[in-house]
Amino acid sequence: MTDAAHTGPFVDDGASAGATGPAPASGGRAPRTGDERLLCTVFCQVLGVDRVTIDDSFFELGGHSLLASRLSARIRAVFDAEVPLRTVFESPTVASLAERLRTGADSRRPRLRRMARPLEVPLSHTQRRLWFLNRLHGKAAHYNLPVAYRLRGELDVPALRHALNDLVHRHETLRTAYPDWDGRPQQVVLDQAEAPVGLETEDITEAELPRALTTAAGYAFDLAVETTLRAGLFRLTRNEHVLLLVVHHIACDGWSLSPLVRDLGLAYTARSLGRPPDWEELPVQYVDYTLWQRELLGDADDPSSLSSRQVRFWQSELEGMPDRLRIDVTSERRAAPTHRGGRIAVRVPPRTHRALQELAHETGTSVFMVVHAALAATLDGRGAGSDIAIGTPTAGRSDTKLDDLVGFFVNTLVLRTRTDGDPTFRELLGRVRGTDLAAFAHQDVPFDHLVQVLNPSRSAAWHPLIQVMLAFQNNEAASLSLDGIDTRPEPVEEGITRFDLRFELSERLTDSQQPAGIDGSLAFARDLCTSEDAGLLVRDFLAVLDSVAPDIRLSELVARGGPTAAPRARAAGASTGRTSGRGTGGAEPRVAFVCSPYGQQWVGMGRSLFRSDAVFRAAVEECDTLLGRHTGWSLVHEMFLDEPDARTGDVGVMQPLVFAIQVGIARWLDAAGVVPGAVAGHSVGEIAACVIAGILDLPTAVRLVHHYSDQQRRVAGPGRGMAVVELGARELSSHLSGQGGEVSIAAENGPRTTVLAGDRPALEAVVSRLQALDVLAAMVRVDVPAHSAGIDPVMGDLEQAIGTFGARPGRIMMASSVTGGVLDWRKVDARYFVRNLRRPVRLAEATRCLLERHDVLVEISAHPVLAPALRQSADDSAAGATVLTTMRRGEDDRTGLFDALDALERLGARVSSPASRAAQGRQRCDR
Repeated sequence: MTDAAHTGPFVDDGASAGATGPAPASGGRAPRTGDERLLCTVFCQVLGVDRVTIDDSFFELGGHSLLASRLSARIRAVFDAEVPLRTVFESPTVASLAERLRTGADSRRPRLRRMARPLEVPLSHTQRRLWFLNRLHGKAAHYNLPVAYRLRGELDVPALRHALNDLVHRHETLRTAYPDWDGRPQQVVLDQAEAPVGLETEDITEAELPRALTTAAGYAFDLAVETTLRAGLFRLTRNEHVLLLVVHHIACDGWSLSPLVRDLGLAYTARSLGRPPDWEELPVQYVDYTLWQRELLGDADDPSSLSSRQVRFWQSELEGMPDRLRIDVTSERRAAPTHRGGRIAVRVPPRTHRALQELAHETGTSVFMVVHAALAATLDGRGAGSDIAIGTPTAGRSDTKLDDLVGFFVNTLVLRTRTDGDPTFRELLGRVRGTDLAAFAHQDVPFDHLVQVLNPSRSAAWHPLIQVMLAFQNNEAASLSLDGIDTRPEPVEEGITRFDLRFELSERLTDSQQPAGIDGSLAFARDLCTSEDAGLLVRDFLAVLDSVAPDIRLSELVARGGPTAAPRARAAGASTGRTSGRGTGGAEPRVAFVCSPYGQQWVGMGRSLFRSDAVFRAAVEECDTLLGRHTGWSLVHEMFLDEPDARTGDVGVMQPLVFAIQVGIARWLDAAGVVPGAVAGHSVGEIAACVIAGILDLPTAVRLVHHYSDQQRRVAGPGRGMAVVELGARELSSHLSGQGGEVSIAAENGPRTTVLAGDRPALEAVVSRLQALDVLAAMVRVDVPAHSAGIDPVMGDLEQAIGTFGARPGRIMMASSVTGGVLDWRKVDARYFVRNLRRPVRLAEATRCLLERHDVLVEISAHPVLAPALRQSADDSAAGATVLTTMRRGEDDRTGLFDALDALERLGARVSSPASRAAQGRQRCDR
């Protein structure tokens, strides 16, 4: 089925299995008032039990959230009072619900009824977007709902033709067109004679059937000029046919398929007997619902209307949420997606299903909530970040009068889950429960109206607000029953999806209503991932479901999920069981890392690795989340900006971004088995080096980088700058006489590489003089006079902004580019980083310190800024060390990393996934 076909309520199982037959004796009290007696009756009807006391919990008697939704609707019909799903969870007994009704705690809503029809009937809120897309993109099949049945027996084809037209007469949506009148889309309900349903018949072989069904299911509707139901009959033999019904989603949803085929069966039975169907008239039609929905939501400009109140909730709930979820995909998004979809089965065994239900019962949640939390944990573990939005469909049938009506009622909710802080699964479930119940309580505002109000960054390449869906299939099965005919569902493979990922799950129960497993599928966008990628995701998801326990932490949980779930565990600092430094027996190269400063930033740096590698992406997302506590912008958003929007000239943006890339590269190398024995950093790179060394935790480091870079904005400008010169510092000093302090040495990067900083006109004059002497000299593309007197105006404010923080003993040695020697972690404080920014960088000395015990230097950077200077130091040392680089500007940013792995392996390093990893990575680069 298509993505939008499944519209069951989002929470399926609440606490224990559903119950039928007599209720267990609970010793509870009998009803005392008329309201309590009515509520007991409603409980019995919804639960299918014989007796309920006022103290019995709805969930203890077998209720779950699908039944809770029905209970809410039934109470609304009986008492004319609003009882949201949250209220049922909070007050699950007759006694507590009766008290809520007595105190009038919950608001009332207008009654759904037949409405006077205006001359122009607008579209419902949920229909408007589908109509707009149909007009914008032309005829397409992306929003079709096909359903097919194999029919064995002597089929009365004329009776079936009559029954189809009876169906269209009964449900107005099936004979409605949606023309555009002066720019205003309308619902125009046609007379039955104006909207006949043809039943095209075709003789076909069994081998030809699948392709024929797929082709017919892909019929492209033009909503402005035709109605929305098509039928086809494929004849295999005289007594074997396949019936295909195709409905456009604007007129039908997943729930609707059950009454649609039920009414078709009733009409067929009547017509085969030579009479019209004798069915009870529907209480309302879809036009009545459309007009009632507008009355219910009220004026969007009225702050007291239901629409305004719920919009305010969603504005607060979704504030600051990332534009899109960074799922583990292997391909760059197309500007215009093809919507080609694949599907892979999901099977949760009964044992795991029982455990999930027991956990839900223990934590006062639901199986849906447990599965939702597990999916969020899985996505987190694969590098999606710690701010995860998952969409879920809700049936949207908040009144029992809508139960038997064919129409488009489904709404979509955004369930935002935060997984930061490495919570226990119990803690995560608490977050999920609060999020889900709050979302359910604000489910009336249509998703498309919400998108319009929130106005997130829009692109045809991804679905707004949500790209991953989780749908629990709780609809009544759409079973077709034709008198004298054996019928069974026939699969229709559409190959279409509108989301990056869509999980569709359905619980199976035994005859005694015990858990028997969860079946379903993952639909995935072929533009973004392969069947193999989807299979790995399903494997990780099932492993997490199988491992959930109340007190297990997320880092441990996702680590149990297998190799593809390991990135989060590594990002959380879990032990890998590997050694660093010299290795064993001295045979391995002794590796040290050097983190470059912010120079040479470029548009698009890190994008390819971010898309393709979960370890790197998890690191950048973690930095993004932490930085969001201090700024109003997103690192990830900036990473994906192109010119002219990219802020490559803003030191306050580029330094945090380069820092995050450095942390991501270090973790990527760690995941490949490359663990340094020591580290050094240049300028802002010293903060990343402190993280790698273990002297600073990441939240502290991100806060430091923010203040470090933000204060530099105050002294940046076109009149300031830096330059690099191929001379040693001592020799260069003689060329600076007479500058009056306008130009000074900012960094000694190598024996013959020195950086200058100061006023740009004076710097340019020095560079010109040196170039005239055939000395290599060039201006650097920055406008900040770092490591010079130009920093003096912000030194006091920087120290105060940084404030106090806790450093700790490092796990590896770190060479300081402030002192040029081994760093004493006890001296790492705000004053140290002020000195770092103000004083000349003594990298050449720090490098000599590294080379005393290490024979490979790996520059951790977005571009090899320091490599020439490091090679000078290596050439001057007795060790003859090797210098390797990582990312390189102008190339796929993964290429340099794979080259570094190749080189390390040739040098004897025991890379955990050696040449094969590099080879596989190159294949991905080529794809």
